[in-house]
Amino acid sequence: MWYQSEIFWTLIKIIILFGAMITGAAYYTLLERKWAGYIQDRYGPNRAGLWGILQPLADGIKFITKQETIPRHADKWIFILAPAISMTAAIMLWAAIPFSPVVKDIPEFLKTATGNRDFVFQVMNPPSGLLYMSAIASLSVYGIMLAGWSSNNKYSLLGAVRSTAQMISYELALMLSLAAVVILAGSLDLSQIVAAQKSRWFIATLPGAIAFLVFLIAMFAETNRLPFDLAEAESELVTGFHTEYGAFKFALFFIAEYMNMITLSLLAALLFFGGYNIPAFFPEVVKTAWYSPIVGSLLFFLKAFLFVFLFVWVRWSLPRFRYDQLMNLGWRRLVPLAMVNLLIAGFWVYFFP
Repeated sequence: MWYQSEIFWTLIKIIILFGAMITGAAYYTLLERKWAGYIQDRYGPNRAGLWGILQPLADGIKFITKQETIPRHADKWIFILAPAISMTAAIMLWAAIPFSPVVKDIPEFLKTATGNRDFVFQVMNPPSGLLYMSAIASLSVYGIMLAGWSSNNKYSLLGAVRSTAQMISYELALMLSLAAVVILAGSLDLSQIVAAQKSRWFIATLPGAIAFLVFLIAMFAETNRLPFDLAEAESELVTGFHTEYGAFKFALFFIAEYMNMITLSLLAALLFFGGYNIPAFFPEVVKTAWYSPIVGSLLFFLKAFLFVFLFVWVRWSLPRFRYDQLMNLGWRRLVPLAMVNLLIAGFWVYFFP
């Protein structure tokens, strides 16, 4: 039957995932504005719906209905293509993330509907999932660089150059921190990396803790967030690489940035905090019950939410670095530390297999 085909169930997962991504990114903006209001002793959005809960919808309508403009001397097609590249890269990243473990004991009617296949909420599971995510994530720099260059605006171009240099610099440290995780897990498969943390999270090991520290700092720089938002420094660059963008094209950059923050939060939970594994201190009945995959997925989302919230808290708590400080931290501190950590990870696996 058509509803038993793998393509059908993959499309169902894509639709659910895409809706969750857009909704999550939209309400992430509301969370940030509400928490900013709390820190600054004000209310934040509270007019659209009860407690401002419809504010993301109002923002979406505003972006869609605003007039689209393209600067006269801009490269029109590249100007249009740039936000699409950023958004596409952000969407493709979620395809390889395992949101649940493999569920073997699914109800009989679901087994019949899915063609007697085990269920896992993951669009695809490539054997090199971490490598896939690293490759796709590196494409987002093209969207930013092309946006700044095609705008024919010196502030946009300077913001794009700053952002490109920053993302390439911290991408190296980020990849080296992921390499330490691969050494500890012995696999590039994200599901296998989570399975390797069943008895002990990687954050509880010395190389895992160092890799997490590098990853944590680099993920702020990779998403151009405070204290690393030199690409969008309003006091120097107007708004940076997207100065000439407005309406829906600006919204694509905006949503892509928040989706990337959520993606890195999910990765942090997967790679260092056990993902959807249920901790050992939970009762055995919970770990063996039919609803254990649901509990595991909820714990995974809770861990990721803590990092999502950390992005917001840091933004409204720390000042911006100078550009020389940002580059020094990346090249002179994080990269050497991450390289030394590869040796530590190798010795750790040898002596504590």
